[in-house]
Amino acid sequence: MSKSYFFKTLIFFGGVLLLTSCLSNVELQDDVKAKENQTQILAYFTKLGVIPVALENGAFYTVTQANSTGELATRGDSLFVHYELSNLNTGKVLDSTNRKTNTPLVYRYGLTNPVFAKLMGYLKEGEQATMIIPGTPQAFDGLPAYTPLKCVIKQYKVISQNDKIDELIAAKGWVVTEKSTDGLRFIRTATGTGDLGVSGKVMMLKYTGRFLNGVAFDGNMAKTDTFSVTFGGSQTVQGFQRSIEKMRLGEKAVVVFPSTLGYGDKGSSSIPGFTPLVFELYLTKIK
Repeated sequence: MSKSYFFKTLIFFGGVLLLTSCLSNVELQDDVKAKENQTQILAYFTKLGVIPVALENGAFYTVTQANSTGELATRGDSLFVHYELSNLNTGKVLDSTNRKTNTPLVYRYGLTNPVFAKLMGYLKEGEQATMIIPGTPQAFDGLPAYTPLKCVIKQYKVISQNDKIDELIAAKGWVVTEKSTDGLRFIRTATGTGDLGVSGKVMMLKYTGRFLNGVAFDGNMAKTDTFSVTFGGSQTVQGFQRSIEKMRLGEKAVVVFPSTLGYGDKGSSSIPGFTPLVFELYLTKIK
């Protein structure tokens, strides 16, 4: 082996060992800081006289105001949250919402991830809580590296798709003819005198599809053609298909249903995910 080769090899392994040693020291420092953070966090809750609940990300929380009958958020729900973030060590407030002006943070649960997102999966609507998150090697304005972050949830409201649907129905003064357990609301607006459809028959319709805000995204009411759907088929979304199969010839109805019976969490080209829909339907012919 030449002296040159040996020297290069020694430098290479030396570099690896040095890098490994540095990484080992960094990991060790992080472990030490993590233990220090946990000690600080648990000491804080001990002063409060409570035993906190541990989360898998190293954070701990306690519910300070319970609401056993409150609603748990599900993916896609709109959350209205009043919160306060502060430095655990100094108490300095770093960020907060303004309850006086009633301006909460509004975000879609499961789609956006504020720093307290993990906590919201455990809280029910109307509950209040305090969570402490361990510090990270990264420093932020007012929050030095490895400093725990205190998060207080002061007010919390869940607006689900079903809540939005119920608000629309109440505002319109619609009388729901039938409501299924999975959220389909059928509102008969004109009684049909003709036959009911049967499996295999083609149902010919005039319709308008709208979002809850009233904006139309599809329809043929102003056109000369009709939209054909086979009874018992599956070419349309569940909410639409099941609704027309409730109708008699000549009948008119408004139907409203959540995204689980529509385009789901992915949506379609013109309809965002997690979007409840309204359809005005008129069954003109069965053949």
